[in-house]
Amino acid sequence: MRPIFSAETRRRLQENDPKWHVKAILQLICTVLAFNAFILFADATAITNRHYPTAYNDWSDWMPLFPVLISLIYNPITFFLLLRRLGKPIHHGWHLGFHFLIWALGIPSIVFGVGYGWFWWWQPVIYQYRNGVIPCRGYNYWSEPCQPAIYTVGRLEIAANVFLGLL
Repeated sequence: MRPIFSAETRRRLQENDPKWHVKAILQLICTVLAFNAFILFADATAITNRHYPTAYNDWSDWMPLFPVLISLIYNPITFFLLLRRLGKPIHHGWHLGFHFLIWALGIPSIVFGVGYGWFWWWQPVIYQYRNGVIPCRGYNYWSEPCQPAIYTVGRLEIAANVFLGLL
């Protein structure tokens, strides 16, 4: 199997930053996590807006898009800069600043996204007729057979918050 980089490039990367491969792998992992979280949050927002027009612009779904987008832009750029500059380090202030910004926006997004998520409305079917029909009023209003969209959105929110937390 042929290596991706030439021997000279690998030597120069190793000379300038002995941990370049760890940094590159972590930046690629963060990019994949951010991409997955972005897709899940965007899908949750679209489904919420489609099924519940009064909940239009549900901030608990779009608020986490900011730290995800920053990570989605920042990590690939620093990955390519790492390879382009052959491992010469980028100033640590940039890394700390961007990671602090991602966490400063991400922690409140997770807290409020979980605190105000649609999955808190989930409930089991409480009342059912003998013939199997589930009345979608009163006690059963928020059950899955009556409100399937909140269950889809809730699952997407849980998965997206997990990805954001790993980011």
